[in-house]
Amino acid sequence: MKMKMILMSMLAIAALTGCSKSDSDNDPPIISDADVAYLSIKIATQNTSARSSGEESGTNESDLKNLYLLFFDEAENIVGIPGTTDYLVKIPNASSSPSAVKVSAAATKLLVIANPGDKLEGMLNDINVTTTFSTVNTAIKEATREEITDVVLPIAKGFTMINSGDETGKDAGDKISDPLIDISGKIQKVTKDVDDDEAKEAAEKTGNRVQVKIERLASKLELSLKGNIEVKPDGATFVFGNWTLDAVNSTFYPFAEKALLSVTHSNDGSYTSNFYTVDPNYTNDVGIVNATVNSSTYNPVLVSPYTWMATADKTYCIENTMSAAEQKFENATRLVIKGTYYPPGRASGGDWFNFAGSNFTDFAALKAAYNAVDVGPNLKAACEKMYTKIKEYADAHSEVTLTGTSFATLLETDLSQIPNGGEVIKDGKNPVIRWYQNGLCYYYYEIRHDNETTQEMAFAKYGVVRNNWYKLTLGSVKGAGTPWYPDIDNPGPGDPDPKDPIDGTVGYIGITVEVAPWIVWENEIGI
Repeated sequence: MKMKMILMSMLAIAALTGCSKSDSDNDPPIISDADVAYLSIKIATQNTSARSSGEESGTNESDLKNLYLLFFDEAENIVGIPGTTDYLVKIPNASSSPSAVKVSAAATKLLVIANPGDKLEGMLNDINVTTTFSTVNTAIKEATREEITDVVLPIAKGFTMINSGDETGKDAGDKISDPLIDISGKIQKVTKDVDDDEAKEAAEKTGNRVQVKIERLASKLELSLKGNIEVKPDGATFVFGNWTLDAVNSTFYPFAEKALLSVTHSNDGSYTSNFYTVDPNYTNDVGIVNATVNSSTYNPVLVSPYTWMATADKTYCIENTMSAAEQKFENATRLVIKGTYYPPGRASGGDWFNFAGSNFTDFAALKAAYNAVDVGPNLKAACEKMYTKIKEYADAHSEVTLTGTSFATLLETDLSQIPNGGEVIKDGKNPVIRWYQNGLCYYYYEIRHDNETTQEMAFAKYGVVRNNWYKLTLGSVKGAGTPWYPDIDNPGPGDPDPKDPIDGTVGYIGITVEVAPWIVWENEIGI
């Protein structure tokens, strides 16, 4: 079969070369003008309307800057454009109803890509006579968020979009394995009785236009605060700081196979069914990019271009989905929240500490426990380890001069010289004093897609999906988070291991999610 396909490709190349009008053997062959036809399309993005989908006025999330039309035959082999050397049609500055385009009468299927990024456009520019749909739809690796978004005004590229696939007649559990649109009954052929102008005019009639629904490849996220955040236990205080995304994807398919789900959308929209896609991460073993912690400054180094954001900010990412078994802490895209938390009986301001479930309201209280006659060996050892870590930091940073020569003689003025104190004294999974420097706490939340299922590790429970907008609302804080950044690759004591199933460990946050088309998911979270 493989040899047969190779021979067919060689014959096709030979035939096309014979039709070439070029005098140079190096020029690409001009595709035969035989069986010229015209096709017209009408584009709809997967939204109900700008307002009902939540899209703000002045954004460019639905703008069409460049349309690429690719035509295939029944076997899903590329079909060239008659009278040209091209294997696609590019329409710059496109409208939702562009003029009819010339196609081969042999074309039966259509793929539409809008606003491709550099990597995807490079692939499109390499299309040739041997291209098939499967060779177009290969994993694009090491891509950044900017490959599929355009968040800087004035609009230059727009958001990358592609056919969404046909849901007609499909139910929950069914799959959409390719997005190609049947155009066999819509092509208007040029014949001895129908000239070019007449074929174009016929193609642009309302009943003959091909209706194409396209969807964004990006996922969208935002975080807001509930009017009255519940803080536990009673008497504790929490002040929100900011948030970021972590464990983000850098690999995607232009079209990802969809599994249709039974869960419904939060808002009505142009999709019939909610869906979950098939991500190339877990077949190609590439994709997830995590934040790290600088080994010298102990500052978290966020994944570029993500930064700490205010609650009013929205952000985008490449979709990140996985099989049910791969829903692990190292894989799922997550929200990280930074804030300040003080336990009951402790006024805001200054440092507090925790060890083995016991809170110490300030450094004096921790030292008093260390010096107590009945102090346990574990607390004693943890305090001495704390001094060792602080001393190591001071030795590596000339601007830090310690007065204390042991934990017993450490002063609060010594502690004030150490930035990121909670991070500095973390010792892998080994027990340590939790040093909440100025109350600093980190919390994480693995983003849920199917927010209705109660089944553990259910397929599509976690992940972010293309053209879905996750509106997260922080509704409750159930206790102190960690005094160190929740580094997936270097967990601290009590943190889940990267390979742990998400549902196997109790997290810090309780959140509410909503997804509308765009699709918006609204989730209230508690941390």
